[in-house]
Amino acid sequence: MKRMALKSVVVSLVLVGAACSGDGSDDSSTTATSTTVAPVTSLAATGSTEAAPTTSASPSSSVTSSTAAPGDPVTFPQYTIVSREPGDSGDTVVVLLDTESYESLTDIDLANVLADVVDRFPPILTAYVVDDASAADVVLVASPTEAELEVLGRHYLVRLEEGFRMVFAGPFEDTPVAILGS
Repeated sequence: MKRMALKSVVVSLVLVGAACSGDGSDDSSTTATSTTVAPVTSLAATGSTEAAPTTSASPSSSVTSSTAAPGDPVTFPQYTIVSREPGDSGDTVVVLLDTESYESLTDIDLANVLADVVDRFPPILTAYVVDDASAADVVLVASPTEAELEVLGRHYLVRLEEGFRMVFAGPFEDTPVAILGS
């Protein structure tokens, strides 16, 4: 009886192993498929020729730039962190996109920029993404003037709240709130 049970276990293991290893055929043909993904929201690059600032007026600020490794394709716009204010639960940063690094911009591109900022420069609690230096200067102003609101309406794109909630603004204001990493 024990011998029969042992044979059953061995046969079961052999069958499971055979099922997991595939059919053993060496089919070297491949099938190519093509998918087209339409951007959800896009914005043409402004082509601004203004240089990104290398320092910030805030004494607690620092400037950090994104870079791609040699040979790696850039999958989202390049950016510079032009302001960083430390906080107890995480820092507040202002991210300036390099408009020369993209031809169009989608909400997915903005999510990728925010994900990169959070991953590479922790701790980030709040981030403001803009695509013009003048917007970077006024995005943290408590009571902006009409002229500053006009600049923000064109160049303030998205903010990260509580380290994970993306709230789109300006040209992307019709894009619903999204969760970073979902």
